[in-house]
Amino acid sequence: MNITLRQLRAAMAVAHHLSFRRAAMSIHVSQPALSSTISELEKTLGISLFDRTSRSVVLTDSGAAFLQGAARILEDVDRLMLDTTSLVQSRRGRVIVSSVSSIAGRVMSKAMQLCTQKHPALEVIVKDDVATQVLSSVRAGEADFAVTVKPSTLDADMLFEPCMEDPFFVVCTRDHAIAQMQSITWRQLEGETLIALSTTSGMHQIVHDELLRKRIAVFKSIPVSHLSTVHGMLEAGLGISVLPCLALPVKDHPTLISVPLIKPQLTRTLGIYRRRDRSLSPAAQGLVEIINIVLSQWHTLDKTQSPSTVT
Repeated sequence: MNITLRQLRAAMAVAHHLSFRRAAMSIHVSQPALSSTISELEKTLGISLFDRTSRSVVLTDSGAAFLQGAARILEDVDRLMLDTTSLVQSRRGRVIVSSVSSIAGRVMSKAMQLCTQKHPALEVIVKDDVATQVLSSVRAGEADFAVTVKPSTLDADMLFEPCMEDPFFVVCTRDHAIAQMQSITWRQLEGETLIALSTTSGMHQIVHDELLRKRIAVFKSIPVSHLSTVHGMLEAGLGISVLPCLALPVKDHPTLISVPLIKPQLTRTLGIYRRRDRSLSPAAQGLVEIINIVLSQWHTLDKTQSPSTVT
């Protein structure tokens, strides 16, 4: 069975556009040539990739399964080509980074800015997700490394390189009683409505374990999956939240304020998570160096002017 990259790219183009005409234009071939290529591929596979009518093109179930694997193959080929050329000049190529959303929004955005200045030929792709999926993507080889929270358990074939400690704060509306405090203890969270990230987040276990350890009973807990939802519910005055520094609302937020959480002052450890059996490419190593610069700058910032904190 001989299947070419040209056939795979042609099939991916049709699947993306669901139109032979638009797909042919996108890969710069004639429509008859594209149709012939797809027909040859289908004949080789012994399946129909697309159901065609005069008005529409629909991906078949068999076609969807095949193209999912084809996409991985093409991505691997593209990465191989980029990584090979990057050997000519260190810090060239493409790097795929997986990151939890609370880090991606603040850290990776600044890292990409700095990367553009220092290594303009380095292409960075950021995949933000919940902590469990971030770890899975690195283990599966779908990302070069992750910028994430230290896992509770570390598999023998994985590495975690700590970069900084990220302290926790309580976030509430400016008219809440907590907003008048210079700091707040965990015990003072008793009876509050807590807007919490779900169990798939990296910070959930830290907060949950401390509340359990101190036997603190909140009035109720509202679990959500995304940080933006937490901020939205906070702005609506639906409760308070315990968030690390990197996940706080922006400085001088009009309605929200952050208060240091003490006794104890807990932190989450942020760092680089990667496979032990896979060395980082020069391009990936260059990005790690930039991420460390950004995290060190943020570490200095959170000691002096954490966003939206009481003064």
